[in-house]
Amino acid sequence: MVATFLQDDLVAELKEIFDGFCLKNPQGEWSEINVFPQALPIPAPVAPPEDTDPEIIEEGLADTDPVKVEDPYPYAIVRIQDGKIETIDGAQNVTVLIILGVYDESLENQGHKDVLNMIQKIYERFAKNAILAGKYELLHPIEWTLQEEESYPYFIGGIALNFGTLPIRREDPFI
Repeated sequence: MVATFLQDDLVAELKEIFDGFCLKNPQGEWSEINVFPQALPIPAPVAPPEDTDPEIIEEGLADTDPVKVEDPYPYAIVRIQDGKIETIDGAQNVTVLIILGVYDESLENQGHKDVLNMIQKIYERFAKNAILAGKYELLHPIEWTLQEEESYPYFIGGIALNFGTLPIRREDPFI
């Protein structure tokens, strides 16, 4: 098992968990949850105006050129944190952090509730069936957290999941 396979399977699972679950994005539109492996995507540069001198385009964008900001909210990031293999022929345990971000501009400042709802959806999925993609078993404990500092109208939280994988079978004839 390669940890990236677990990550890919968990990304696909989160897309199913959040299917039809919509929250508002910073543009004020209802949006499905964007799910990303490991990190948020890096914003792409804005296309230069059509009347830009071709020599300038060939030299590349300057530090002061505008960048197309694609706000990813609401989102879930599936980040591989670490892993552990305790014996030569033992199973690998992989810790995955799922970082959740939502946008809520309501003056009630209660966006943390959307984050908690997302955490609950993830928990319910694995409480009902601890097996992911027929290859990984959820191990306990499950830990979750909300951000400590104020960042209105953006709210962040996360849940840490530990998965056990199938061990590799030794082929050494001398054991």
